[in-house]
Amino acid sequence: MIKKIPFLLLLCFSAWAQKTPDDYFGHGFGERFHYHHQVVEYAKHVVASRPQTTKLLPYGRTTEGRELLVVAFGTEKNIARLEEIRKGNLQKIGLEKGTPPADLPAIAMLSYNIHGNEAVNTEVALQMLYDLSGANPQVSAKILENTVVLVDPCANPDGFDRYSQWYNRHIGKNPNPNPDAVEHKEPWPGGRFNHYFYDMNRDLAWQTQWETQQRVGFYNSWMPHFHGDFHEMGPNSSYFFAPSAKPFHEDFTPYQRDFQHLIGEYHKKEFDQNGWLYYTKQNFDLLYPSYGDTYPSYNGAIAMTYEQGGSGIAGLAIARAEGDTLTLKERMLHTRSTSRAALTAVSEHASKLKEAFYAYFNEPSTKGHGVYKSFVLKGIESDKLALTELLNRLNIQYSFGNGKKSLQGFSFQSQKKENFTVEENDLIVNTYQPKGILTKILFEPHTMLEDSNTYDITAWALPYAYGLKAYGVEAKVEGGSYQTVKSETTNTVDQVFAYILPLESFESYKFMAKAVQAGLKGRVMPEAFKVEGKEYKAGSIVFTRQADPGMDAKMRKLMSDSKIKPVAVRSGMVEKGYDLGGDAVRYLGAPRVGVVMGQGVSATSFGDVWHFFDVVLEYPLTLIENRNLSTINWNNYDVLIFPGGRYGKDMVDSPALKDWINKGGRLILMEEACAAVAGVDGYEWKEKSNSEKKKADLTRKFGEASRKSISNTIPGAIYEVKLDNTHPLAYGYDDHMYMLVKDPNNYENLQSGWNVGLIGDLKSGFVGSNVKNGMKDATIFGVQNRGRGKVIYLTESPIFRGFWHSGKALFANAVFFVK
Repeated sequence: MIKKIPFLLLLCFSAWAQKTPDDYFGHGFGERFHYHHQVVEYAKHVVASRPQTTKLLPYGRTTEGRELLVVAFGTEKNIARLEEIRKGNLQKIGLEKGTPPADLPAIAMLSYNIHGNEAVNTEVALQMLYDLSGANPQVSAKILENTVVLVDPCANPDGFDRYSQWYNRHIGKNPNPNPDAVEHKEPWPGGRFNHYFYDMNRDLAWQTQWETQQRVGFYNSWMPHFHGDFHEMGPNSSYFFAPSAKPFHEDFTPYQRDFQHLIGEYHKKEFDQNGWLYYTKQNFDLLYPSYGDTYPSYNGAIAMTYEQGGSGIAGLAIARAEGDTLTLKERMLHTRSTSRAALTAVSEHASKLKEAFYAYFNEPSTKGHGVYKSFVLKGIESDKLALTELLNRLNIQYSFGNGKKSLQGFSFQSQKKENFTVEENDLIVNTYQPKGILTKILFEPHTMLEDSNTYDITAWALPYAYGLKAYGVEAKVEGGSYQTVKSETTNTVDQVFAYILPLESFESYKFMAKAVQAGLKGRVMPEAFKVEGKEYKAGSIVFTRQADPGMDAKMRKLMSDSKIKPVAVRSGMVEKGYDLGGDAVRYLGAPRVGVVMGQGVSATSFGDVWHFFDVVLEYPLTLIENRNLSTINWNNYDVLIFPGGRYGKDMVDSPALKDWINKGGRLILMEEACAAVAGVDGYEWKEKSNSEKKKADLTRKFGEASRKSISNTIPGAIYEVKLDNTHPLAYGYDDHMYMLVKDPNNYENLQSGWNVGLIGDLKSGFVGSNVKNGMKDATIFGVQNRGRGKVIYLTESPIFRGFWHSGKALFANAVFFVK
């Protein structure tokens, strides 16, 4: 008969059976890169071996289907009440109702490998899973006495596997430290990015990516008091840890600055003792709100970026410029040291950390935060509701206007104080809430910069990003719930002549994309018109019965799945403008679109395009390797997109490409792709000519070169763009929009083409003094006629990082309407 094994004996056996990562995988510390499924297996092994001090917390899957998980570590008592701790922390800061227990521990989270090819971090995570489980009591006992630790061993599994699979296929029996060896030459696009080639360390606030949405959803469900964000940089660098570089955002509290210094002292001690090189207060600042250190910081945490020299280029061993060889083992030792030391600091100062964390949320809940305590946003309903989807993910509270109220506020558009009226369904977001500080940071019209030498963009205000008219009010504005807007439907029309789809918001474009894929035949109205008493803007789409006898059934199916309801009309004769069947009304069609990818192309710019079509617009797109461009069948494409990147003259000057354009093809050039055609025969795009040669500045000093170079840059600022909305590229817009500008515009206006978008006034962010004057009235969006085709110049990406909502319609116009 089979005897039952006593439970206590099982626990002892499980603890005894736990293996180190080296024993589990059968090789030594720092001798290879693992695959993601092995990381998951080991995490589950640790939890199965130490169920009393660990718990597995799955939180989703990647686009490619890999598991996303966190392992929680704590004392037996805290693991047994883990859910009570999680809820109690949220109750303490007002994000959940209820009375929290008095004896809550600190919560620390370590996130490894958000950049997939910075793979030392997941290798260290495996070691930390072992160290914290209790198998290494010298490390775990003191840390877990006051702290629950959450370890995400791999935040970007798709990118990590892209790197590790490539590297393990190219490594020999022994690593070759020669930088020329293939193992140090990771191919495009590299493992840094996720499936859609997004840099997820720029996405935490915007949550455009599926992985980010799940990851931030998990983070927000816990709200850790400390967050460690682990990275790598070039192999000739040493190791960076906090204190961070300036600029700090003005809402980065004195306590957060002090705690960074405190934890830095813990790291300094260990690195000094071991003779390891390191640096602080350089390169990595705390401003842009969407990093793995800033997003947690603006959610009250002490958050740190850690950067180990190495990255994907380093592999298992690489010869450095100084003459030594950097190994994976050395990189792991450094990062494991900072991981342990940070947690030790958190545990030893847990009481002060918790006290400051709770105050970060409780103070704005009662007092509000910032000069503008409330933000009132007007505009198209679907654009406002698109913003509320983001606010929901961020746990930011909002309400809606529920009656007319006269107020005074700062206008984002005019940059002045104005009188205005709050009307029904105006979106109201105030800072009297737990996440009041984050709200202020994401909505602030101007970013305060203590230093212009910053790592990323310097402006991001959500009212501009969503194209909404907005006001900042210096008092609390109350609102109510949203009142459903009744849409016009076809139920009262007996005989439908046509359905009219106005281009009122990006939801209209999503409907259009589905309609043309369903076979509905659309016609584009080139001018404003009026029919059956209602006015419509230029660019409105008309779907007629004559073009498709089965139109009614298809249209009703589409409307049942959409927020958009096209307007049904009984007649094709209008009261103003072109009749619906007029000769000037052009056929819409379903363009066949290709995008170029491959070596030299910016992976993130390409990723913006791919994600836009595949996920946002849900419209077919063909991905074309640039090395295969000469062999494609050009007749299969109506539109070809060159994302930002480096393009050789042989590619943009290709006779086949030019012939395709002349015959009616539309070439969309984005960002640096515009520069690639400047001065090339057949393209009107030209660099500005210098009227006189600049004389050498004999006063400049070598040591000041880096800082002075900032005067020639735009890290990322928001400009008003003046639009010619009679041109198809600007259909659906008023006479202006707002764009994030990142590149000094050194190009001439088009002489025979159409300068559809001209740069206007600076609204927010830093612009170098040497570039400001040259930006005024520069072409940011232009269209050149070439034969029967078009060349469309987008010097800035309207879909930058997927979060610039107000530019999505313009990009869709370039694809569908510019013919």
